[in-house]
Amino acid sequence: MAKFVTRPEDIKFVTELLQKELFLDAAEVVFDGVPQADRRVFFQDVFAVPRFKASDYHAAIQGINAKIVITTNYDQLYEEQCGALAAGRGYAVRKYNDRNILNDVRSKDNLIVKAHGCVNNTDALILTRSDYFKIKKEHWQFYNVLDSLLTVNTVVFLGCSMTDPDIQLVLENTNIAASSDHTHYAVLPKGRHPALLRAMENSYNIKALEYDYDAAGGHSVLYDSLVDLKSRIDDVRQVLI
Repeated sequence: MAKFVTRPEDIKFVTELLQKELFLDAAEVVFDGVPQADRRVFFQDVFAVPRFKASDYHAAIQGINAKIVITTNYDQLYEEQCGALAAGRGYAVRKYNDRNILNDVRSKDNLIVKAHGCVNNTDALILTRSDYFKIKKEHWQFYNVLDSLLTVNTVVFLGCSMTDPDIQLVLENTNIAASSDHTHYAVLPKGRHPALLRAMENSYNIKALEYDYDAAGGHSVLYDSLVDLKSRIDDVRQVLI
């Protein structure tokens, strides 16, 4: 933030927005008037230059071998984990502005959808409130695909706070247009008020699967659960084969 916001009153305002989890508004203030070239350098420095490596969690998620994974992350860690950065590896990677996502949904390859863009094209990252408006206006076909996927599939949300306004809107629209007794699921750490969990289920048709933080305040319980899920899925696949 300090790179682009220098006035004390603006720093104070952005800090207050972050504390209230108004992330879109905070990003709007931080990047207001910032030249595209400077934004490009900033995102490359944050997401590409450090050369982060995929974690055990990425490996555990890949092990589940879901046909379609949708991520709002800009980094390429999951693609790296899957070996999907090279063609012909059994994975297709598509961004919200790609026109052939539906073809890949129907193909035999696994599909990774970058719903908010990718660091390999920093000019097309979705970050501010203005960006969200632009994607809805110019890439409505992408939302048609998302609506369809959420309508006909059971979706599991992992590592997602469920506060993303983009995801919320899609879920609300889907739940209104095609309500179902079969819920989606969000894996979340414990701590949310029961009233908020009920509101999530009523508004988005999502049931929360809560887990406890470990003694160090980490998410090892989630990792162990993902490994156990993979084992159970493998057992089912053996029967089906």
